[in-house]
Amino acid sequence: MAEFNIERFVDLSGAVDLSDLDWKLCREAGLTDAEERILKYLGDTETHTILYMRDLLAGHSARDSEITAFLSVWVYEELWHGRAISRLLAEAGRPEDADRYRKVTQASSIRETVEGILSQSAAHLTPRFIPAHMTWGAINELTAAAAYGALIETTKNPVLAELLRRIVKQERKHYSFYFKQAHKRLEDDSWAQALTRFVIKRFWTVVGSGVGGWDNLGFIAALHFDTHEKRAPLRDAEATIQGLPGMEWFNILDKQVARLAETYVARHGAPVAA
Repeated sequence: MAEFNIERFVDLSGAVDLSDLDWKLCREAGLTDAEERILKYLGDTETHTILYMRDLLAGHSARDSEITAFLSVWVYEELWHGRAISRLLAEAGRPEDADRYRKVTQASSIRETVEGILSQSAAHLTPRFIPAHMTWGAINELTAAAAYGALIETTKNPVLAELLRRIVKQERKHYSFYFKQAHKRLEDDSWAQALTRFVIKRFWTVVGSGVGGWDNLGFIAALHFDTHEKRAPLRDAEATIQGLPGMEWFNILDKQVARLAETYVARHGAPVAA
């Protein structure tokens, strides 16, 4: 497997480009209520990436020059994904509240706080926790790309579709780093594989659940991933993660999203795209 060129990644990094987007066309096309709800959820997840970095950049991970360089760029680009989404929402006449970041941060789940404490503690104990972090990150990036992809396929707003394509391009670069770091650290290390397997099986949940809330996540699952056919991109993501040493068992993404969709529909009925 080819090495990830961290120097090239850093050199080519930057905020997602908004300079040539046609905001007039964006306003004319508008957004549906469902798109507004989904975009605010996705934007909250992106702007709160700094909270995830707090957990990632700890212990042995903080001593690795490639990881620290990558995470510095990653958190910056993810922040700008959130800012770009906020800009589009405002241009489309659906601005966010000025204090949204504070409100979302205060409402983040207790589970996320506890997991953060445990994660930081484990990161100090052994360098074998790094591949668990890297695997977790790879799964999250693929999941986010699938969510963006579903919105690209369904939106009638061409400016939104173009912005999301640009975001997905950066998400794919982020995934590549996580995956290659995980692969090289899991290969020929049965202890690292066992620890990663335990962490993912015991603690991993769909990205953004703590920040954006389970109900919003269920809404997205029920709207865009409610059938076996619609979840094909999630199974593709699972197949990719199964390529990591010791992760051949990974099949929980499709199942989690299917349960989220079923739970949402049982509580609220089927969501509408309008």
